[in-house]
Amino acid sequence: MNDLYTEASVKKKVTVTDTLIKVVMVVLIAGLILGGFLTNKLITILGVFGAFFAYYFLPLLNVTYEYIFCDGQLDFDKIMAGEKRKHMYRLDFDRVLIMAPANSHALDGYKSNPAAKKLDFTSLEKDRKVYCIVESSGDIQTLVYFEPNEKMISYIKQKAPRKVSEY
Repeated sequence: MNDLYTEASVKKKVTVTDTLIKVVMVVLIAGLILGGFLTNKLITILGVFGAFFAYYFLPLLNVTYEYIFCDGQLDFDKIMAGEKRKHMYRLDFDRVLIMAPANSHALDGYKSNPAAKKLDFTSLEKDRKVYCIVESSGDIQTLVYFEPNEKMISYIKQKAPRKVSEY
């Protein structure tokens, strides 16, 4: 049996929202600790608990997406802080309607569907080649955006040649 297996990963770009969360947390914690020294020890304790929370939470904003293609199934995992893995979505190519570059006109009819669920597993970098997979499960359509490497694209073409569009 010839199973097709490949994996790829992309690191998500740090967004303005991520930076804003980090800055607000640091300023809030510093304010609580300094304010607690001047007024009330209870506020200092809250600041210290906030610092422990930030120590745990802030690294989780560093996200890497991993794609694993294994014989007709594509798994999307989210790796936070380089160590915590969370399975996000599994896609079966039996339910896929089309896979094409995200800017392809072949996807125009699917992108205009307001009820379609959109999942983004990209790095958010502007110069990357982003693909979109349209999956249909009953009445629900899901648009999955990701950045596969060339090996993954060729394996997907081998498994489902009629569902992959290059244009």
